[in-house]
Amino acid sequence: MKDLKDIKKTIDSANINFLFGAGLSKPFLESLNNIETALAKAEKEKNDVEIQKLRKEYFEKSMLGNLKIVAETVDKNKDEVLQNYEDFYRRINYVVLKRESSILTKQVNIFTTNIDIFSEKALENTGIDFNDGFHGRFNPKYDVGNFKKSYFKKSLHYENTSEIPVFNILKLHGSLSWREKGKEIYLDSVLDQVKEVEDNKNTSKFGDCFKKLMVVNPTEQKFADTLLNQRYYDLLRIFSNELEKENTALFVMGFSFMDAHIYDLTLRAANSNPTLKIYVFSHSAPPSKVYLELEETAKNKNIKILIPEDGKSYDLQNITSDLFDKLVPLKETGSTGDENITPLQKS
Repeated sequence: MKDLKDIKKTIDSANINFLFGAGLSKPFLESLNNIETALAKAEKEKNDVEIQKLRKEYFEKSMLGNLKIVAETVDKNKDEVLQNYEDFYRRINYVVLKRESSILTKQVNIFTTNIDIFSEKALENTGIDFNDGFHGRFNPKYDVGNFKKSYFKKSLHYENTSEIPVFNILKLHGSLSWREKGKEIYLDSVLDQVKEVEDNKNTSKFGDCFKKLMVVNPTEQKFADTLLNQRYYDLLRIFSNELEKENTALFVMGFSFMDAHIYDLTLRAANSNPTLKIYVFSHSAPPSKVYLELEETAKNKNIKILIPEDGKSYDLQNITSDLFDKLVPLKETGSTGDENITPLQKS
């Protein structure tokens, strides 16, 4: 990749953020490009039959598969996508651990509109430290105040203390693992609410069960819903604040920027923060009109579109192998294959 040197320099000196979209969880979970328009039309016309039909389609194609992730059901597409997430997090964990700056925090922010649980499951499987906003063991409760905590490890023999990488998982559109009780959100680790919707998919209770899911639904009203709901507003505020920090990098992966509120926040940050660098991975060549418009509109010229070479497409696997695997080459690790595992994970 021709931009490798520039990206390595950026990562060595910047606060690191990622923005994930639905494209990263394909082909196991589908991104429904037309459902937003169709749902908005049905809601405007108050066509309850069509609304229920579209919600069922959305549930079956983008939500139901998460039960296989929880149950660890053998599924070729699911296993491949999960492996791609695991490989990505192992590599970024190692890159952050090895980068040259000892001043910058080792926290990495993963902002995502995905409501699936691939990131949490992948990080748990790899043993990498992460923070999903929940605190507590028996009945974990969600609070945005739980983010931005640094993690340190002390050696057993010499009492040396060092910061270890931690991934903050900030789910801008909610999550299937969130469950509302009163005015609080608790962790639904086995996705009981998803099971409830599945059990009532063909009954009159489907609509009420579906509404209990703590997610921003894909309609044109999602922007208003996001701002009106304090939980989502707080996460968008964190996203905006992180991009306003000096020497910050944002890597956009699998995200179309069709979400108007996130598009506006990103462009606003790019225009107000000249030290911000944004790298947008285009799934294929040529890039979309939205990407090109975003790049051209940024007055500081700090948004760069990365286009796959040699007829490839940029899915999570190719992004990891073409870019992040090369930031710390094998010859620097002295390893024969364990380069993706940090010394902290081995201990």
